[in-house]
Amino acid sequence: MSGRSAFVERFGGVFEHSPWIAERAEMAGGLPEPWTADRVHAALVAAFRDAPAERRLGVLRAHPDLAGKLAAAELTDDSRAEQASAGLDRLTHDEHRRFTELNTAYTERFGFPFIIAVKGRTKGGILGAFETRIGNDTETEFATACGEVERIAWLRLAAVLPAGGEPVTVEWLTAEAFAPFGTVMMLDGAERRLINEGTTERFHALATTDVEAEGGRTILSVFRGRARAFPYAVTMMERHPLGSQAFWPLSGRRWLVVVAPDEEGAPGAPRAFLASAEQGVQVARGVWHHPLMALDETSDFLVADREGLGDNLVERTYDVPYVIDKPTP
Repeated sequence: MSGRSAFVERFGGVFEHSPWIAERAEMAGGLPEPWTADRVHAALVAAFRDAPAERRLGVLRAHPDLAGKLAAAELTDDSRAEQASAGLDRLTHDEHRRFTELNTAYTERFGFPFIIAVKGRTKGGILGAFETRIGNDTETEFATACGEVERIAWLRLAAVLPAGGEPVTVEWLTAEAFAPFGTVMMLDGAERRLINEGTTERFHALATTDVEAEGGRTILSVFRGRARAFPYAVTMMERHPLGSQAFWPLSGRRWLVVVAPDEEGAPGAPRAFLASAEQGVQVARGVWHHPLMALDETSDFLVADREGLGDNLVERTYDVPYVIDKPTP
């Protein structure tokens, strides 16, 4: 027997190499069973946030370099599985070199390793976040890294406990319901023009991009999203203050759009919309939204968004997660 309580024994490893957080949560009053992910997460996060900055910095420093220590003995089973799920154990030579360069530069700049909740993200998405966040000031990046640590904790808890959390009701995607957040794009009902000597039907101007702030330009990309598993916990939202972002499904599958109103600079309660394979959306500039949510199988999406200078990504973590039980209205 270790002499530790059942609570600390079970949840002491949720925050990387930092059992003192579970011990601190228990000292603050403990948490009677039955345990759910939202209640345990709230108790652990409160203990983490209440700790001095130096102790929280120690938690950040306990995390491994991304793609840098997969063979190291100090890598926990959770971290190894999480990094492998994002393909970080299968990097090409050039990808490994780029991650190594960024790891070194980031750690020298901030004094702790780059931390991101990799579950559900792709290598390209992780690398993009890495390249964006390395330009942050130290205060902003410390807060961002702490938020990612809390999200990692939630994902680990949600994998082993009932989710709990605030429920999110899925709605059908309609232009009227989505209007506060952007534009629904559909061929049905769009303005049609015959062009190319009558051989081509053009569905005209389904949406208008808004990316010119601070010299931005429109780019077209294909996003390949892996299907989400349900129940799904919405632990964070993001927004792009300098540009809109449009998504059009290419794989003939339904998908989920999750957005939220702004409440004094933070995301409010999320709304989830079930989109058909014939519906796209343009999320307006500055609107809080969840990263791409494919359903059923890995799916491709054509994306029109902004490239250019300026800080065009803001992420916020919910204190208490919201849970989508199943992706149907």
